[in-house]
Amino acid sequence: MRLVKERVVQVWDRAKSDVKEKAEAVERRIKAIRQRVDRLDNAFLYEQSIDIDTYDRHKERLNEELTLARMDRHATELEEMDVEGILGFAERVLPRAADLWVQASLEQRQRLQQLLFPDGIVFDGKEFGRTAVTAPAFNWLQPEKPSKTKVVDQTGIEPVTS
Repeated sequence: MRLVKERVVQVWDRAKSDVKEKAEAVERRIKAIRQRVDRLDNAFLYEQSIDIDTYDRHKERLNEELTLARMDRHATELEEMDVEGILGFAERVLPRAADLWVQASLEQRQRLQQLLFPDGIVFDGKEFGRTAVTAPAFNWLQPEKPSKTKVVDQTGIEPVTS
């Protein structure tokens, strides 16, 4: 279980890193839009280089961009989750799945089955078989693809003596 937990934490750390990069990009976009709003206000109020219609048109467009960027920021904030809390919950729930099944109502059993075995459980009339698909979360537990290394296999280096 410890190895699985470490693997999940690694995957989650990568996902959090991606979310952090996305959040930083959104913040840069918001900052750039605010700077454009400031320049527009400056051009209209102090330099008087644009008329009111042009100002209103550009201000409305920038406000729309700012709203969309704020929505993107909110979406990235929602992507960040407490991995330790989720793992703690999983450690308590998964080993007790059979107990949960026994205690659950029909609707709760159907939801639990859908969570763990989206395509159902195979039963041939005598025994249960393996399922083709399990919960998508288990896909994260697949071993990583081996990275390409620049090290040559030793059998290719040593001279053949026989």
